[in-house]
Amino acid sequence: MSCPLDGEPLSFYDGQLRCPKNHSFDIARQGHVNLLPVQFKRSKDPGDSKAMIEARQRFLDSGFYKPIADALVAQVSEILRDSSSCCILDAGCGEGYYLDRLWQSLDQERLECIGLDISKPAILAATRRNKETTWIVGSNKHLPVLPDSVDIIICLFGFPVWEEFARALKPGGRVVLIDPGPEHLIELRRIIYDSVKQTPAPKLEQAKQTGFSLDNSQILQFTSEELNHEQIMDLLTMTPHLYRASQKGRDAAQQLPGLAVTVDILIRTVTRT
Repeated sequence: MSCPLDGEPLSFYDGQLRCPKNHSFDIARQGHVNLLPVQFKRSKDPGDSKAMIEARQRFLDSGFYKPIADALVAQVSEILRDSSSCCILDAGCGEGYYLDRLWQSLDQERLECIGLDISKPAILAATRRNKETTWIVGSNKHLPVLPDSVDIIICLFGFPVWEEFARALKPGGRVVLIDPGPEHLIELRRIIYDSVKQTPAPKLEQAKQTGFSLDNSQILQFTSEELNHEQIMDLLTMTPHLYRASQKGRDAAQQLPGLAVTVDILIRTVTRT
């Protein structure tokens, strides 16, 4: 890890993390560290709220998105096939479901996992999920890691910052991106919005301009089992759709006894050249 104020290496000393310029950061009793200085915050409590995190935790633990986690594990396993050791950074880890699945599925002896999220409630939930991973409150715009120190960055439904990703990754390092496709949750979106736009996944022009090249791309699409009312509301609460939908749309979702949804995901891997 590196100091978010000056980029110098952080060392453990007397129960704290300190850099050579004597900036210090306490390790919380839960085990995480807050490396998000106040000047990097746009609000008092940035990122997902506690309610969003709790809804996401319940929904993910129910197993509806397990095929996404399985696809991520398969992709990372392929990258690691000839590696003796690996540092994985989850940039926007949320409550830690996907990074924990990687930790549980891969060879832990040669694995270092770092989960980073700007939301403190997310990191608190992640520390309860996995005690072996390094959890950090921080920002993708200022990754608190040393240059050329990370082998793989995973970014699921998140906001990649390509300049920072390029700085953090070793030469030849990979980014695994998972983004929603145009049909993702289409059944729910048709209920909560007056009109539905079939928005494609984000383009990679900025990544290419920053020195990344696309390795592979694949689509994962399936229909979920029927969600009950509580699971529908958790799915809605854990996404930005709750706040984008009209009151009429939210009321319509509240009336749903059950709903199966399309999961449409684009998985892409890019390499730092």
